Amino acid sequence: DNPSIWKRSARMSRGRGYRIIIEGLPEQASWQDLKDFAREFGAPHPRYTDVRYGKGTLEFEDSRDADDAVRKLDGRKIRPGRGARHDYPPTRVKVFDEDGGGRGRSRSSSRSRTPPRRRERRDRSRDRGRDRSRDRTRDRKERRRRDGSEEDDRRGRRDRDMRRKDDEGDRDDDRGRDRDDDRRRGDDEEDEKSRGKDDKDDKDDDEDRRRDD
Repeated sequence: DNPSIWKRSARMSRGRGYRIIIEGLPEQASWQDLKDFAREFGAPHPRYTDVRYGKGTLEFEDSRDADDAVRKLDGRKIRPGRGARHDYPPTRVKVFDEDGGGRGRSRSSSRSRTPPRRRERRDRSRDRGRDRSRDRTRDRKERRRRDGSEEDDRRGRRDRDMRRKDDEGDRDDDRGRDRDDDRRRGDDEEDEKSRGKDDKDDKDDDEDRRRDD
């Protein structure tokens, strides 16, 4: 056992969380071995790790993490961690809830030494955090929906303005064509009048010549 290792690992804990006990560790096992052991079998990451006299401790923030660690580690074999300078054969260990005394694998939050009030405050704080997260998500969705609606309105106004301008351009074209048609009809009428006058003058000239003859 290495007292310097105990001291280093003990500084990692701040307040009491949810602890599980690992029994049957080899004498050479260190807290780094225990941490690698938990990682190897997919247990949640502990906030505190300690090894003393063949017994290990893992501490978690959440009781569900502690339950999960018991299920995944109980009956597994621990081996020296990565880069360890010591060696020992893979050793099967027993893992249980600190307050369960090794009598079972399930962990009840009612047996935790964490005071109920502290747990309630922590639960309320967690609920408030979830509520704030949901509110932020809802606000983001509402802003996106509102921004999308405003963009649709702007796009609709632009389309209406373009259609109105196109309609006004078509009406201007129609009025221009009507004016051209009017001018052409006026010119035709003037031509017709001019031809009628010329014909009358020709008839008068013919009539004068006949009288002279």
